[in-house]
Amino acid sequence: MKHSHWTKTLMVILALTVALLALAACATPTSAPTAPTSAPAASSKTEPTKPAAPKGNVTLRWFMRWDKVRLDGVAAPVIEAFQKQNPNIKVEIENISSGTEYWIKLQTMIAGATAPDVIYPATHNAYALASKGALMTLDDLAARDKIDLKKYDQSILNLYKYNGKVYCLPIDTAAVGVFYNKDMFDKAGIAYPKEGWSWDEFLATAQKLTKDTNSDGKVDQFGVDVWTSYWPVIVWSKTGHGIFDDIRKPTKMLIEDQESIDALQFLGDLTNKHKVMPSTAERANITDMFLAGKAGMNIIGHWRVPQYQTIKDFKWDLAPLPKGKVQANRSDGSCFGISAQSKNPEAAWEFIKFLAGPDSMGVGLLLDLQQMTPSLVDFQNSDRFLKPASLTINKKAFLAGKENLFTMYDPIHPIYDEIATAQSAELGELWNGNATAKDALARMSPKIKEILQKAK
Repeated sequence: MKHSHWTKTLMVILALTVALLALAACATPTSAPTAPTSAPAASSKTEPTKPAAPKGNVTLRWFMRWDKVRLDGVAAPVIEAFQKQNPNIKVEIENISSGTEYWIKLQTMIAGATAPDVIYPATHNAYALASKGALMTLDDLAARDKIDLKKYDQSILNLYKYNGKVYCLPIDTAAVGVFYNKDMFDKAGIAYPKEGWSWDEFLATAQKLTKDTNSDGKVDQFGVDVWTSYWPVIVWSKTGHGIFDDIRKPTKMLIEDQESIDALQFLGDLTNKHKVMPSTAERANITDMFLAGKAGMNIIGHWRVPQYQTIKDFKWDLAPLPKGKVQANRSDGSCFGISAQSKNPEAAWEFIKFLAGPDSMGVGLLLDLQQMTPSLVDFQNSDRFLKPASLTINKKAFLAGKENLFTMYDPIHPIYDEIATAQSAELGELWNGNATAKDALARMSPKIKEILQKAK
């Protein structure tokens, strides 16, 4: 019965994975990050709570999707330190660096009853696994070992609850900010953006940065690189609400109001009216216009920091997202969970506490690698995150909007893949200038209503 059930649901989950590849990629750096400048301090803060180690020797399978630098710089020392404290627990890592292939392989293993012990799902995948009974709940283990779940940003931790139970320990948040080229700003005589700047100021800044430097009638330097994949961000900011009325039990899409229409049109106009954001043709084969020195700003998350640390040609810094009706940001990210098929759940629990628990070594190592915005509040406020020796940028910008956090995966519900497909198809016409926001939403609305109706 279990195999049949998973066979039926496997294709749906795989479709979700493909449809969300662009979004899921946001949590995975596109290039190797730099190595940490120093080893983590061997202080009590980097040591986990003394584990209640399982009896007898066990071997854990840790299924990951990291690049080689993180495997060498984080996974290897974490495993070494963990095994030193827990000599009876051996950790064997199984890694697939491609996010898409990772999820395909994971679903195949679960369907074949060969799931690994510890897995690393993103928010929407964690929900899918939990809703199918593929993850263990962690509340009782946390209570038994006095793990204070209140130390996590609660807006983030709540994303990993199903039927009120926690089934994954969040490691990070996919918060985004505005990276800006300080040299371009200086040359254009523009003041650097500050917290509380508005979307109108963002547009005015982008217009001043957009230039035809060789007078051939074509733009050579754009104000901002393309960020339409993050379109919910501007809706949250300009309206103060999410995409659906209930993230868990959606009954109505909320982006048909005039404020939402105006927000989406603002984003479409950046390319098609104001010409400050490149079209697909203007972007050509350049994957990152900011990195290439051809865009003055880029709206993206912490995962791009390691790549930008390699920039030698210009100085850059980070500013909070512009503020609309509210200051908003993203809450989703990735987590560590225990497979319901694990034959060694006690050992797996000890390991994920070591990876993502309060005062964990794994979080510290990821911070040293400049890999993420942590989900643990104490780490968010630490100098290790805010003032690393290797970097002097305004990392507080990633924390702006903490009072208004939303997930890109709205709704967190089995219909999300259908919803995302319908949204992408119609909004794509807005982004390429073939439709207004009003027209795109008018065509999208009946499709969404039909999906919601079927889900009742």
